[in-house]
Amino acid sequence: MPPEVEKAPIPTGRGRDAQRWMEYHGYVDTTPSIRSSDYEGVLHCPFQYYLSRRLNLSPALRWSKALSRGSWFHRRLELYKDTPKVASLAMEKMLQDRLEELEEICQSIGIKGESKDKVMEREKRDFWCALGWYETALHLETHQKIPTVHQFLSQSHFKHLDSEAGIRLHMPHTHKAGKVMLTGMYDILLYHEPQNTVFIVDAKTTAGDPQDRLLTCPLEFQTQHYMMILKIAIENNLLQSKYDLPEDVGVGGMIHIAVQKPTIDFGMKDRDFEEVEHILQRGPRKGQTEVRRNYIGEPRFDNYIARCNDWYRGQGEYLHNAEKWAMSPPINYSLTYGSLLSDKDYVDEYYSRVSLIRQYVQCKAIPKNFPRSISHLRQFGRMSPYTPFYMTPPKEWPDIIQAQSFMQVDRDEDVRFVVDASINTT
Repeated sequence: MPPEVEKAPIPTGRGRDAQRWMEYHGYVDTTPSIRSSDYEGVLHCPFQYYLSRRLNLSPALRWSKALSRGSWFHRRLELYKDTPKVASLAMEKMLQDRLEELEEICQSIGIKGESKDKVMEREKRDFWCALGWYETALHLETHQKIPTVHQFLSQSHFKHLDSEAGIRLHMPHTHKAGKVMLTGMYDILLYHEPQNTVFIVDAKTTAGDPQDRLLTCPLEFQTQHYMMILKIAIENNLLQSKYDLPEDVGVGGMIHIAVQKPTIDFGMKDRDFEEVEHILQRGPRKGQTEVRRNYIGEPRFDNYIARCNDWYRGQGEYLHNAEKWAMSPPINYSLTYGSLLSDKDYVDEYYSRVSLIRQYVQCKAIPKNFPRSISHLRQFGRMSPYTPFYMTPPKEWPDIIQAQSFMQVDRDEDVRFVVDASINTT
């Protein structure tokens, strides 16, 4: 008979016995690499960082409209060089794979019938909305005559290196932040041949003014993090060997493309219709004629594209947008130059941020080592799905994980790394 596993004692607090208790139930902590979202995550709440990054816990059907649609937008951007037919087939395959994944999740946690149908329909709606934004925004000409996204990415001096590419490496030992693993996820990498530099392209979908969104990009940890990882990869000849670049290639910088999200969803308004005149029979406008739409059939994506075009151009039923777009376009760009990596204050701030994250990456995964912040638990009018872990002792956490349908998700599992951590830098 196999040896019996010694049962862990029930923890009486949030110390070492709580860690053993979680390990006994199969929730073994990890030492993750540092990602661009980790700085705000640690500032936000170290305890949630412990739950989501050290234990890799995530609600099985966690959903955010902004994140879901933003993710589909990025998936389509990944295919910007492909023909429309090739891109369409690839996107349909991605959607089918995602729906099959959701089907399995629903089955595993007992979601059936109408509830499951709502999950599937929500995902398909997010897919078509994001695709509509992309197809419209890619070729949108603005009043300010700035290049369209397609024109910008297709400039002759740019050579496309990769899309949706991951780089994972060690921070060199000489850096005062200490030995730590760094991960960068790049939307697009472009080589500027005349300048002999590599540029990062990062897309942002935003509910607000793109100009306001771009204003803070140079100060954000993601910008520092991605440029620094690229610099380390180049210093160690990792990028050159991957893409056959000159040895003296440099970091050009990070280009941000901000796209304002339309306030219209793909849905019943995207059915075909016929317009008919209707004479009002009552009320202060009695006797007046108004035009009404009689909708027929099912929603069509082409109709949604047409509505998005009107929304972005401020025409048709969205004429009220025209004045706003004339002042500030719904699509805009910013450039953070790689020369900032030679600015001591800028780099020191990055190291300081990495050091703060590293504290929670490498400390013992004992719950009390991760202070709880309560202010964020109510999100968008709802309680955070992680709330029960804040309100209960660790002895109850394995039951909460099962009851609330949490899963352990390794965020690096499906990443395509073009440079991997197996190569140590010095």
